[in-house]
This record gives sequence, C-alpha cells and structure tokens, in this order.
Amino acid sequence: MASRNFFTDRLGRQTVFLVPNGPLIGWGVFGVASMMALTPRNAGLLKTLSKGCLILWALGKTFRGESGFRRSIGAATLLRQVAGGEDPGAEAGTSKPAGSRRR
Repeated sequence: MASRNFFTDRLGRQTVFLVPNGPLIGWGVFGVASMMALTPRNAGLLKTLSKGCLILWALGKTFRGESGFRRSIGAATLLRQVAGGEDPGAEAGTSKPAGSRRR
C-alpha cells in the first residue's frame, strides 16, 4: 500500500506520467536548438538556457511535486544538475582534463 501512495497524488490519481509543463518543454526546445546552433557561442547560450529550465523544473517538482515519486525525481534531477560532472550531451573526447593548458 505504501508504494501505491508513492506513485499517486492526494486524490489517488497516478502521477508517473504527466503532461510536460513549461520548463520541461523549454529544456527540450533549448536543448535541441543548442545542437543546431551555428556558432559555439550560441550553442553555449542555448545549453545554459536549457540547463536553467531543467533546474527550474526540478525545483518545482522537489518542493511542489504531486507525489513522493515526482518529488524524488525532482530532487535527483536537481542534485545531478547542481553537482555538475560530465555533460551527457557532450561528445566523447572533446573535454579537456582539468589543469591542461594549450601551448
């Protein structure tokens, strides 16, 4: 019974699959646009906007999620974005090791 409450809201409706909201749509649109950008500067700006939208979505779900599942997904996404690490959209082999310099 506890797992059922984890996936449902206060009215008993499932909350695993919901219609995407504005920040989640913005994350997708800006993410796709960053892949199609013609200059690295524009690609960087669009990636930043995409990440900002995802962080905004994660904050909303973490603190105002419809169920325990949605709050957990929001918190995990927020932690992943804040912790940083390797960008999953980055091409392999394009990142420089820390401390390396170009000569």
